[in-house]
Amino acid sequence: MGAEGKSRLPAIVATVVAVPVAAVAGVLVFNAIAPAAEDSVLVQEDLSPVAVTVPELSEDDAVVCLALTATAPDEAGGLHARPVEGDAGASEAVMAYGDPATVATCGVEPVEVEDTALVYKLNGVCWYSDEAGLAWTTLDRQVPVGVSVPEDNEQPVDVLNDLSTVIADKVPAAEDAPTGCA
Repeated sequence: MGAEGKSRLPAIVATVVAVPVAAVAGVLVFNAIAPAAEDSVLVQEDLSPVAVTVPELSEDDAVVCLALTATAPDEAGGLHARPVEGDAGASEAVMAYGDPATVATCGVEPVEVEDTALVYKLNGVCWYSDEAGLAWTTLDRQVPVGVSVPEDNEQPVDVLNDLSTVIADKVPAAEDAPTGCA
């Protein structure tokens, strides 16, 4: 029995040393890869209805806008869709996403731009933006669509890309568009 006891001693010592070392290493690895507690707290996104104003639409434009909003994505640029409320027909012509809301309105006033103006072709739709990048308007659609982006949205192009796919599908192309849109 004496020989057996001596042969187990190194194993016991190794276990006594290894277990705490492994525990400390595990805690260090967990803290390195796990998000900080304050980062993991879920922020409640406001998805209450957004108050909007609806442009006056002809009967034909209203049909096009309804086709657009009826097939609008549930998410655009990673932002969740929000209900809209306002004038009659608000939900038939306006879409809203995220908090603060990015608002897309079908049937806005067309924007006149020089042929040399900087335009953006996104998923088959030609867009023009103000200098701040907060107001975007389609240039190549029979019924113009405008998108108002809050300053907090750092990637408006992500929203525009997702909306452009549906716009290209549901809003017919205009007969003429600025040169940069070709």
